[in-house]
Amino acid sequence: MGNVFIFRAYCTRFGKFRFNLNEIKNLKCDCMKNKKTKLSMSLSVLLICFLLCASALNTQSTKALLEEEQNQYLTDFSYLSAWKWNTTEVVSTGSTEFSEVPSLDIDTAGNIHIAWRDFTDYAGAGPDGDIFYKQWDSTSSTWTSTEVVSTESTAQSYNPSLGVDSAGDVHIAWEDWTDYAGAGSDRDIFYKRKNASSLSWTTTEIVSTESTGDSWDPSLAVDSAGDIHVAWGDQTDYAGSGTDWDIFYKRWDSSISSWTTTEVVSTESTLASWESSLAVDSAGNVHIGWQDVTDYAGAGIDDDIFYKRWDAFSSSWTTTEVVSVESTGDTYYPSLGVDSVGNVFLVWQDTTNYAGAGTDQDIFYRRRDASYSSWATTEVVSTESTVYSEYPSLTVDFAGNVHVAWVDLSNYDGSGTDHDIFYKRRNAPSSSWTLTEVVSTESSSNSDAPSLVVDINSNIHVTWQDTTYYAGSGGDKDIFYKRSIDPPVAPTLAFIVPNPIELTDIFLDWNSVFGATTYYLYRSTSFIWSVEGIIPIATVSVSEYNDILPSEGFYYYVVVAENFAGNSSLSNCQYIEYKLPSLDEFVIVSSLILGTFVILFVVMRTRKKFVKVN
Repeated sequence: MGNVFIFRAYCTRFGKFRFNLNEIKNLKCDCMKNKKTKLSMSLSVLLICFLLCASALNTQSTKALLEEEQNQYLTDFSYLSAWKWNTTEVVSTGSTEFSEVPSLDIDTAGNIHIAWRDFTDYAGAGPDGDIFYKQWDSTSSTWTSTEVVSTESTAQSYNPSLGVDSAGDVHIAWEDWTDYAGAGSDRDIFYKRKNASSLSWTTTEIVSTESTGDSWDPSLAVDSAGDIHVAWGDQTDYAGSGTDWDIFYKRWDSSISSWTTTEVVSTESTLASWESSLAVDSAGNVHIGWQDVTDYAGAGIDDDIFYKRWDAFSSSWTTTEVVSVESTGDTYYPSLGVDSVGNVFLVWQDTTNYAGAGTDQDIFYRRRDASYSSWATTEVVSTESTVYSEYPSLTVDFAGNVHVAWVDLSNYDGSGTDHDIFYKRRNAPSSSWTLTEVVSTESSSNSDAPSLVVDINSNIHVTWQDTTYYAGSGGDKDIFYKRSIDPPVAPTLAFIVPNPIELTDIFLDWNSVFGATTYYLYRSTSFIWSVEGIIPIATVSVSEYNDILPSEGFYYYVVVAENFAGNSSLSNCQYIEYKLPSLDEFVIVSSLILGTFVILFVVMRTRKKFVKVN
């Protein structure tokens, strides 16, 4: 019976298993009455002893658990560095002639896709302008070989617009002079798709099938359903649009695998409409901004920025809205983006002396609130610029931050008086703009035509055309590329098991952090709130490590991830207790084992007597 009390006290101490003493007494009585139950009791006692021994190896420190809970959402901001731009890369390495007007997008796997116009006679493309394509593979961290997209074209190909769908398929639309598939010798909108699985391109298709005049400067976007949306400028007198330039639109419907009929977007315009920019929100609404000369809604006879939306719910276009209402001068080259809730963001170049911008061209910005269906006041983006700012490119990240790149002639931050690529970000929480940054820092000649995207990790990617002789690119125009990298996110360190441990060798592992190149592992004998003054015990490139404990005690661990932009914040803090079995525990366990054998002996003796009597 003494062993039973020891067993009960042991269970209570470690809080793992609690049993009622009367239940054990009743169990013993039942065993005397039934031969089958005797065997069950024996096995039960052995199982209990095994579980108790296991619990002795897994005790936990209440203090450590409390500190672990407090640290769960702790961020050590002192170890966060500002994001940085990497070194400029030349994309058009296979080109020997002019490469220009790039278009950029990125897929969910982090692969970067760039299309551009190129005059190089590459892979049989001929000396005319063709559409070239290249991909940066996120797995190998290398650029693929250049591919010619416009293989069916025999005349000039211009102005590619590229998008990537959720499956990783690449979609490119461009304007082309080729008389292909009955398109005629005027400019038309061509389209092609690259399958991510087969890595092969489809046959070229004509988008502007209803057009009989020039079609140019397409803007392409892909929605979550895989539908392809294209807007462009067109001189065709179609559906009563007149012979002036208008904005046309078409959609490739993925459910029926065919193009819809062309629609005229700029129905309220009576003069030239061009330079469209298109985006699609998560609800399938299509948003288009463009440049228009029409004196509409008091806009005046100068160029203004107009906007329209195709409502997915009603399957109809809204009335045209004038965006550049504060502008009194000419406005050009809109670039439009939309966030996850349908807010619309537009930038453009403007000659208006607004808010102290001066009479030179500046980059203006405006936001349309989806909740109130109203536009906020115009803001000047290029506040640090003193000379021309033009050709903006806008994108919106998942947090609603707005990113803008543009061409600027200002000698800002040592950029010189040539054309450079400038960048700025509008932070959504504070509704304020960052300071202007120069992207094309390695360029010594003209940098133009930027294209900008942001990936799911908020890293910024910019491509542009550049005449700088850089990295063997030659003195002709080439396609340059640069990206900014945030410091990596904090790793998550896994629980260390078993805990406590009687061995000195322990295994530590944590999640592999996207973009991290190095991990620093820190160990301390007290909870780690900061790694200041602590030397890492290991620097590794993989997300695991085997550590050797020096002596008995509690040991605490954190991990910090690093890339070239800086360090992450601290991971969660995990601990391990290293201890050899104590004398008290040895006595308890020994008593349990001895008690087990005593019970088994009594059971066997009782069984024999029972058999003899019967």
